Parts: sequence; C-alpha cells; structure tokens
Amino acid sequence: MTKCKFCPRPLNNPESQRRGYGEVCGRRRGLIRPKPRRARPAVPRLKPATVPPAPDALPGQTELDLFHHQPTLDSI
Repeated sequence: MTKCKFCPRPLNNPESQRRGYGEVCGRRRGLIRPKPRRARPAVPRLKPATVPPAPDALPGQTELDLFHHQPTLDSI
C-alpha cells in the first residue's frame, strides 16, 4: 500500500495511488479542483412590521424626509 507524498496517510483509492497524493492533500494544495457546493434553498425574507405613527404626531409630519438644512418645528 502506498502512502501520500505530503502526509503519512495510506492511499486506498487507485486514482490517488496513481497521482501519489490523496484528495485532501490535493485539495489543500490546489492540485485537485474543489468540490462544487450545493445551492442552499432560498429562505423567504420577512418584511418588518409597520410602526403606527405616534399619537402626538401632526398630520403630514412624516410625509417628507427632513434634510440637515431644513428647519423643524423644534428649531423655529
């Protein structure tokens, strides 16, 4: 029985014996192509729950985005 030329493991596979190294050592050194990964099933993404407006909010207060240069009611 032959051994791997990179480690002391015995080679049982005839293909590995022909190459002179095993699959693990060959993949670690980039000599053998990595195994293709299986696609994971798609997980549906949940949308966050909508937040009701605060009870003291003024109508229309949340309709427009405020920029840093726009005045707010607190700054007037």
